[in-house]
Amino acid sequence: MNLLIFLIGFILGFIIAYIFSGKKEGKKPRLILKTNKYNYHLHHWIIFLLILIILLIVRYYNDMIYGIIIGIIFQGLTYRDFYKIITKPKR
Repeated sequence: MNLLIFLIGFILGFIIAYIFSGKKEGKKPRLILKTNKYNYHLHHWIIFLLILIILLIVRYYNDMIYGIIIGIIFQGLTYRDFYKIITKPKR
């Protein structure tokens, strides 16, 4: 593993996610799956965690790509509402 390449990717991923994501919770359009009983918020960190898992399963490894993905995941975890995935719809 090339740590320098990974760290460059991590910083790039964090910055990219910071630029394209909302600065505060709920300020940018969000991907929400709505049902009658619950809303499921697919945070960007969840989506990229799934991508990371898929890459690990297929045994693809690239230091830059992993750095970018983990940087995006880490940035998503900086929000105060990162754990709010399932909520009840407002009536």
